[in-house]
Amino acid sequence: MAIITNLVAINDIAHGKQVFRVHGTVTVASPAIEPVLVEPKLRHRGGWEVLELQLLESGAITPQVLTEKTVAFERAGGTGWKTVEIIHADGSQRCEIRTIEAID
Repeated sequence: MAIITNLVAINDIAHGKQVFRVHGTVTVASPAIEPVLVEPKLRHRGGWEVLELQLLESGAITPQVLTEKTVAFERAGGTGWKTVEIIHADGSQRCEIRTIEAID
């Protein structure tokens, strides 16, 4: 179980360089679970960016209590797409990709 909230996707342009950034808050079932956003091994050609939310077990013994954790992804070079889809075991979620350009 993972619930993603406060999802933000940005093409950040500063000093002539682009960076694609995604971050949000993930509610997980235990503090021992660490959420990670990764590019899927199988890429599609659907006209939007896709990232996969993976939930990694740390192996720590912790009480099973809902826990909010921050998840982030960053890739140099930006993206040409206008939408990102986050896929995970419970389904998927889409978010518009905004462009922010720093003025020198």
